[in-house]
Amino acid sequence: MAFQVDRGAFDPDSGFEYYICFKPPSQVDGDEVTARISIEVAVSMSETGDIADLSFVLPKACRNDYALTYIRNDPTAICVENRVFVSLPGLSGDAVLNAPGTVELDNGGRIVAIEINGCIPHTTTFKPARA
Repeated sequence: MAFQVDRGAFDPDSGFEYYICFKPPSQVDGDEVTARISIEVAVSMSETGDIADLSFVLPKACRNDYALTYIRNDPTAICVENRVFVSLPGLSGDAVLNAPGTVELDNGGRIVAIEINGCIPHTTTFKPARA
């Protein structure tokens, strides 16, 4: 199963917005998100603006096997201690940056998707992510 990745139109002020759905397409209803938790995401971007890979620290409420149900069903994702690493096949990153994100949870507390906002490095706020 590959993750569904949607990229919004480029905005010169805020950059790209991405939506990565971990839930299988056959199970997506559209109204399953009942909670959102803000996080910071380290994103590796290709030269065309596609996400090659990403990582984030799990919020405390999501540090259990049940919350990771959809993420663990894909071989391109791995969870090491409290950090999730996702690599999207066929892409290689040219730049790594930190971006604000939101983890979306369903009624059962499982991670359904992650929304990444404002993937654009500003010269005054750009801080490269550390590997």
